[in-house]
Amino acid sequence: MKKILSMLFLLMYFISCSTESNSVSEKPEDKNKKTVLKVVPQSFIAEIPLRVEESSGLVLYNNLLWTFNDSGGENKLFGLDSSGEIKREVAVENAMNVDWEDIAQDDKHIYIGDFGNNNGVRKNLKIYKIKKGDIDSMDTVEAVEIKFSYKEQTDFNYQPLSNSFDCEAITDFNGELIIFTKDWVNETTSVYKIPKTEGEYLLTLTDTFNVNGLVTGADISPDQKTLAMVGYKDFKPIVWVFSDITENGFFGGTEIYMELDDIFSAQTEGICFTGNDSLLISCERTATYVQQIFLIDLKTINN
Repeated sequence: MKKILSMLFLLMYFISCSTESNSVSEKPEDKNKKTVLKVVPQSFIAEIPLRVEESSGLVLYNNLLWTFNDSGGENKLFGLDSSGEIKREVAVENAMNVDWEDIAQDDKHIYIGDFGNNNGVRKNLKIYKIKKGDIDSMDTVEAVEIKFSYKEQTDFNYQPLSNSFDCEAITDFNGELIIFTKDWVNETTSVYKIPKTEGEYLLTLTDTFNVNGLVTGADISPDQKTLAMVGYKDFKPIVWVFSDITENGFFGGTEIYMELDDIFSAQTEGICFTGNDSLLISCERTATYVQQIFLIDLKTINN
């Protein structure tokens, strides 16, 4: 995400966060029958290295948490252990970090979404596809490009933080890549499916959901039953969890909406499952928080 967001966070009043335990303070039901919770996330890694101060996506692979810096950062993936130490650095030789925003994986590949579009003007949106075997054995790898554009986007005028075609979330499901847009105008997310093969694609909208906020990351559980999205609403971190997802849609089952009031103003960006019952969430360095990773135990939430 562009540095302007960090500047905005400077204007917000800092509320100290307590991250000693994962707790739920209330559980009302709203008019749409979704469950609304106020959740205190646990601290998982209290501070990750400054080299990844803008951790924008997360994926757990081969016992390491893989992440990268946001727009304008190095064209590198960083593999962190559970203490936050950088164990691997992998450069993507034929890639440029225009605005890397999220990361996904399947059995054989890692996918990096270079599709951040805060101003709504980009015509070079793409996903970098990298072989896991190359990441395992080399410090410099090459990627193939999956290029795309949105059929619905016809206006490419400069609209900073006020357009409907920004994007910061990608995941893998049912043999396809799924992206979730970050709609600055309507605070909704639009869903698009993308083939995993190299090429250039014109994407057609498949679904929308009223997030009541801005989506900055997404992941699907290993058992392919649960979708989680992270983001924020008026500088308050939020998490959506959708259970019983199917190939016909993500939003027809049980919905849980979490408000993370205790880490108000944390710039939450990346999210990934660890198993089927817990989530890791990364936040960037801002005036109020160091770069770090939080944990949400879904077993506690569900109970």
